[in-house]
Amino acid sequence: MIINQIKEFNVQHDEALHLLRVEWAGGRDMSRLRQALRQLQQLAIRLHITHVLLGLDSLPDISAYDQIWLGTHWLPRLQQMPLQQAVVVLSSKQVYNQHAIETMLMMSKINFNSDIQFFTQALAGMHWLTDGSARLPALLAEWVAAYGPALPPLRGLSEPRAMYRHS
Repeated sequence: MIINQIKEFNVQHDEALHLLRVEWAGGRDMSRLRQALRQLQQLAIRLHITHVLLGLDSLPDISAYDQIWLGTHWLPRLQQMPLQQAVVVLSSKQVYNQHAIETMLMMSKINFNSDIQFFTQALAGMHWLTDGSARLPALLAEWVAAYGPALPPLRGLSEPRAMYRHS
């Protein structure tokens, strides 16, 4: 189901898989980032999300102030969620944001019981999150109908599997 409650994010929910797919749609304007992330977190808690894909390819560089807020306010609230698996989608050109996110995760004193992976393509991340579920084709079709097709995958590149497991 497509959810249009947070204008800065494209959001899709699958109740059976307890899955939330989210992509930044706020453009270059980061003024509502914190409010949008709070809303997203409340939505995920209300829906009992255990699997999430965060597509952050179009997110501008995260400011130092937002990184501090994320690390001290937003990430600690993730412990309230029954999150099992998370995918962060960033292209290989988003080195700054990937480094910022990895640093926040590693430096936080939060005990995550979830498996967090970085992917360069949302399709590969969705396959991993859904474990090849028969529901995946319908989810992908619903996403394309609502938000348009994703960019075609780059040929010859395999997905890196960084092993971030906080337990």
